[in-house]
Amino acid sequence: MAEKTDVLKVMAFATNMMMESQPPEFRWRGAPLAKHWGRISDAIEQGAPVNWTSFCGSPEIFRAMGIPSIMQDEVGLFCAMFPGKLNEKYIDIAHEHLVADHVCSAQKIMIGATLCGDMPPPTMIVHAGQPCDSTLVTYSAISQYLGVPLLTLDIPGGRDERVVQYVADELERMVAFIEEHTGRKLEDDKLKEVMEYSNAAHDYSLKVNELTKLVPCPLPRMLATPLMDSAGTPEALEMYRNLYEIGRAVVEIGKGYVPNQKIRAGLFSTWVSADVPLFDWLEQEFGVMVINTMLGTDTTRPTEDLSSRRKIMEGLARKQLNAPMGRECWASIDHWFDYAVSTCREWKLDVVLMTLHIGCKNMWAVQKLFRDKIADELGIPVLIVEVDFFDGRVFSSEGIRAHISDFFNTMMA
Repeated sequence: MAEKTDVLKVMAFATNMMMESQPPEFRWRGAPLAKHWGRISDAIEQGAPVNWTSFCGSPEIFRAMGIPSIMQDEVGLFCAMFPGKLNEKYIDIAHEHLVADHVCSAQKIMIGATLCGDMPPPTMIVHAGQPCDSTLVTYSAISQYLGVPLLTLDIPGGRDERVVQYVADELERMVAFIEEHTGRKLEDDKLKEVMEYSNAAHDYSLKVNELTKLVPCPLPRMLATPLMDSAGTPEALEMYRNLYEIGRAVVEIGKGYVPNQKIRAGLFSTWVSADVPLFDWLEQEFGVMVINTMLGTDTTRPTEDLSSRRKIMEGLARKQLNAPMGRECWASIDHWFDYAVSTCREWKLDVVLMTLHIGCKNMWAVQKLFRDKIADELGIPVLIVEVDFFDGRVFSSEGIRAHISDFFNTMMA
């Protein structure tokens, strides 16, 4: 029998330690994560409602209702990053219960933690149908196993106004579901207050995007945006405002944030959680700076009209359709390819990195089409790297780095 671990307390403790380890003047960088997981831990201890979700969601609504949400992908990320190999423990438990090898390891971690009792059951599971079928299957199975209510938002593949109205209806349905299963009501004044924080943070996020388009890049890479779970909070606004001010100051000096920037790269998928120093190594070894990332570059625009609940829902629906990863992995590949081509141009990318996660069947299916599209239209090389995002035993860090080294040594010869 595996040793019992309260994984949520581990997350709350570790993210708070990450924040506290920074000098006081820089603790704003870790505040969104630390406060988010602190709220989750407090809610569990108090017996208050807690939701499980995917990262293609609308945290503003849950924030306005005082209900923290746990993203399964974030649990998998930290289990792989932190010491203790909790990722391996939970993946192995999932395999022992006949979960297939080819299922995404993010889902296997959540399944394993649930099966062994390390993850306390939520009040409900409310999540979007994005960004992949693996998420849909996982939450349906966990909901049945735990006997907790489940709502999956139906997110069509289009982007036109008809789709926006449909998704806004789905968000209204979500509110009714949450109210039914928690007894809490969504107050319009509170929702508007949260949206004002969210709008301000998204406005600064777009300004940060513009700064990262400059050569040399004046800001550090961002592998995942805290807006996925902390939009609508003062700490998320403070983080993006400070990032913007730092970026402006670096631009005025006329230097890049990372010295010796030789190659500007875009990461059109996610990274290897079990090898956190990988991108530091890329910068130091080859002068390759990852400028634009799938999960770190948020292109969502603020919701302009906050005059009514319906207008807010329409704005959140547009955000839902443009969510990181959902933007790339949901609906027609034409949408994704058009986004990728325009991104390469706007961010002046020299190379594209595409990690093929063993669980992302859709990415495997389009890799050749993607590489050809980027090469034919832009003449930019694409490096394909096979990985498992959350299980370093499948593809070793040494093998991944050797493959990357061969590519850049050839490119720079």
